[in-house]
Amino acid sequence: MIKFISLLLFIALPVQALQLLQSKEGNDTVKQRLEESADEQSLSAKQLHTQLRKSAKSGDARSQFSLANMYHKGMNVKQDVKLAFYWYTQVAEQGYATAQFNLAEDYYRGIGVTQDLEQALFWYEKSAQQDFVDAQYKVANMYHQGEASTVDYDQAHYWYERAAQLGFAPAQLELAKLYEIGLGTEKDLRLAQHWYEKAAIQLDAEAQYYLADFFERQGEPMQSLLMYRKSANQGFTLSQSRLSDLYNRGYLVNQDDASALKWALLVAKKGGVDAQFLSAQIYHQSTQIKQDLPQAIKWYNKAAEQNHAQAQYQLATLYAKGNGVDQDANRAAQLYQAAANQGLAVAQHALALRYLRGEGVEKEDTKATEWLLKSAKGGYAPAQYLLALRYKLGQGVEKDTEQEAYWYQKAANQGNTEARYHLALLLLTGDGADKDSEKALSMLLNLSVQEHALAQYQLYKIYNQGEIVNRDETLARVYLHRSSEGGYSIAQFQLGHLYQQKQLWQDAVKWLKLSAQKNYAPAKSLLAEVKLAADKIAEEKANSDNTEVLESNDTDLETLQIQSESVPPLLSVNPNEPVLNLIPTNEEKIARSLADNTKVMSNVEKLVISAKQGNPIAQHNLSTLFSIGALVPKDNRKAFMLMQEAAKQGLTQSQNSLAMMYINGVGVEPNYQSAYFWASTSTRQGDQEGKQILSYLVSIAQ
Repeated sequence: MIKFISLLLFIALPVQALQLLQSKEGNDTVKQRLEESADEQSLSAKQLHTQLRKSAKSGDARSQFSLANMYHKGMNVKQDVKLAFYWYTQVAEQGYATAQFNLAEDYYRGIGVTQDLEQALFWYEKSAQQDFVDAQYKVANMYHQGEASTVDYDQAHYWYERAAQLGFAPAQLELAKLYEIGLGTEKDLRLAQHWYEKAAIQLDAEAQYYLADFFERQGEPMQSLLMYRKSANQGFTLSQSRLSDLYNRGYLVNQDDASALKWALLVAKKGGVDAQFLSAQIYHQSTQIKQDLPQAIKWYNKAAEQNHAQAQYQLATLYAKGNGVDQDANRAAQLYQAAANQGLAVAQHALALRYLRGEGVEKEDTKATEWLLKSAKGGYAPAQYLLALRYKLGQGVEKDTEQEAYWYQKAANQGNTEARYHLALLLLTGDGADKDSEKALSMLLNLSVQEHALAQYQLYKIYNQGEIVNRDETLARVYLHRSSEGGYSIAQFQLGHLYQQKQLWQDAVKWLKLSAQKNYAPAKSLLAEVKLAADKIAEEKANSDNTEVLESNDTDLETLQIQSESVPPLLSVNPNEPVLNLIPTNEEKIARSLADNTKVMSNVEKLVISAKQGNPIAQHNLSTLFSIGALVPKDNRKAFMLMQEAAKQGLTQSQNSLAMMYINGVGVEPNYQSAYFWASTSTRQGDQEGKQILSYLVSIAQ
């Protein structure tokens, strides 16, 4: 009788209530029943529910389980999770796996009962032991995360593997991760790949993503890209984001902004804030696709609305400049403020400048300094340099040379050129930092190589005064001339003054005029005097009607100037004649050319091996042999490459030889700038030959 009633009741119940022993025929019957009119169902629902309760109370597991489902989901009855929990318990205690799983779910989530993870784990395990795969996966997760007990990777591995063997893709994925890192089992990359692939084969987009990531880390880019694309084409956001990043950076694939934008837009439209920012960046700054500022602004705005600090900063800059939008200092300041509040150092620096200039905010030195300090502490070099200047001038803070030096050092460590220059000046005087003339000189010399005009002027003063190093008029003039060429007005004035003293009026006028054009007052005054003197001499010469003598005299003055230079005998000062090559021409000279040289290897084979192993002396000697064709075929290009390697390792003779190769075009195109660099490098180590080469380079420049 009970079986007959149960059959009738099951026919009348919605599909969601039937989860045990449900046949295909029963399903068809249920569908027919559900298609009946609402009136017929409402008439029978109460009666069916009453009969179902009677059957359930008599111990029929099917009725109990169906009743539990009805109360759990509110199907044909008022939802009552406590009653659902009660009936699930009745069925679970009879050993039905599905009911045990549902009961565990209630304990886990606290539905119809107080949350109890230990009870949840108990019932999950009961169900899992009957190979209920969802329960096995849940048990594994709880042990993996340490829920209801301590973390137990062994148990996690055991249950993931049981579920994986039954073909459950999420378990296969987690099992692969455990094998890859060796949790709960020995690390086994072969098995890791096996289970990643098992999950991915089921078209599981997440598994394909992790398999792609696995291939990428194993150095298999083609397989990695294939899996990323398969996953991305299924709409998996992480894969789409990864592809956009790879194409943007040109990693694993050729750099391709169009492809990067394609994948980024898919994620951006789903609300992915990083993808929105990347899309904006490509539209704004790409050189591969046509710039589309309206689209860039659209995506900057969307990312900024989600508090993406860099998007806020970029958008603020557009408003500050009126680029693609109406110029709006207030809006720019608001966006800088929003990004600065999130700790973006570049935005904090920009906000500080707003307060310094009063753009979009009230001008306020104190707030400017506060934001500069935050940006400087965040590691932004321009802010560190500007903060140092504030301490130097006492603007917004008390003057403090120690703080000035501290922030110069911070910015200098990041390669800020101006900070390095100002720090060198403090090291020269010992203000705010321990005096270190040697370090200061080294810093200035390095800056000079980078064509820092103010550093070159300081070097002129140092070599001209002879207080820190031995006085050297030749080097002093070298640096004064380079500083003037770099556009430093004071150096131009000083050089013009020197030419005036030598009565070289044309050169004096040239440099004084350049300085005066930068509004340097002393230059304007001296320029007037020089012009007056030059005009007077010209008038006297005109009166004597001896123009040829005047021209001859001018030539003599130029000759005297050149002769006054301390020209080293090693070098020719005539730019039309080849410069004496510093490369030794025989083995005896090679041995003498390096102060720390070991005896020269006459065995070329050993010399080649030593050079390949990175021995700079061997590289220098082998270069020399190639340059003169001794023991090996003459090959200037090989000679140059070897000499360059030796020079990079700090051998001053190699650096000098490399400089001469650049001057003479030996194995490389002539390049005076590179020659100057290597001669300067040698000179900084106190090498006299390097100094002579520098003098030569200046002489031919003049």
